[in-house]
Amino acid sequence: MNEAISFESLIFPLTVADIISSYNAGTPLYQEGSAERFRSLCEAIKSQDDCLKDTDLNVTYASPGRESMSPLTPIEAGEIETHYDAGGTICITRMNIAFPVLNQLAKTCKASLGWSGTVDCRSYISNNGAGYTPHFDDKSVITLQLEGCKQWMVSNTPAIRNPLENAGRFPDGVYRYFRDKPFMEIWEKFEQPQFSQASSYNLKPGDILIVPSGVWHSACAKEHSLSLAITLNHVGSGSAHDLIFLTLLQQALSDPDWRGAVPMTPLHSRIESLDAIDNFFIDRLNALRDLVDKNLKDRTEIIRTWLRLISDLN
Repeated sequence: MNEAISFESLIFPLTVADIISSYNAGTPLYQEGSAERFRSLCEAIKSQDDCLKDTDLNVTYASPGRESMSPLTPIEAGEIETHYDAGGTICITRMNIAFPVLNQLAKTCKASLGWSGTVDCRSYISNNGAGYTPHFDDKSVITLQLEGCKQWMVSNTPAIRNPLENAGRFPDGVYRYFRDKPFMEIWEKFEQPQFSQASSYNLKPGDILIVPSGVWHSACAKEHSLSLAITLNHVGSGSAHDLIFLTLLQQALSDPDWRGAVPMTPLHSRIESLDAIDNFFIDRLNALRDLVDKNLKDRTEIIRTWLRLISDLN
């Protein structure tokens, strides 16, 4: 199983083209599978359970009435059963780093999809009635149901395409971003979700559910549930803006005027000095436009950066 496992063979008859179509459209994709579909993967993970010590373990609890979630709290491996019995949802991250079988799975997923961002694997363990309350993620998630059953409620369209942060319901009943900064850019704003219009999916062993980033969803175990999430991360290294701006920055740094500071101008300078600063900005923007024009004519450097990102399987 260790060497034979690959992303495409694991998801078959679902195809890479199906996943790309779901991602591009921002729409969820569900495929029912046989109970045997992920059995060997599940057995391989359990045979490497000594690798659990190299993962990050956290637990979160749904509030009464499943209106919101408690913050993720770090736990030790020996505490998993206690929190599981108490109704917590255990989230295990860094699994693709700790487990050889999942390291191979993440690498073949990235290569098969040609994904420029990072791919990681994480697992969720929930007892009956436990699971995440409504939220959306800043990543697209491919969920493989390994054991048990979990009911999902999923919106059919994203609240926002490619968000940079997660959002969810707070104890006051309002949905907002999980961050301290209250200010939102115009493009970050979203409507409060209407789950009466969401689709319901009952995931059983062998089933796959793909939820693109920015799509509202919730999950509740109907019995013991163990799932594996393969996450496609667009935030950080590999994003379109990171790829292009990084390439432009590397080219710009050959110019000492880009490497230096803005010319010194005391705050109480005369208007003429402020004009000089304005001219400096005009000069830099013209230089940036020249770099953009250069890369429009010859995309070699940008394509080279892209190839490096999709080939980086570490």
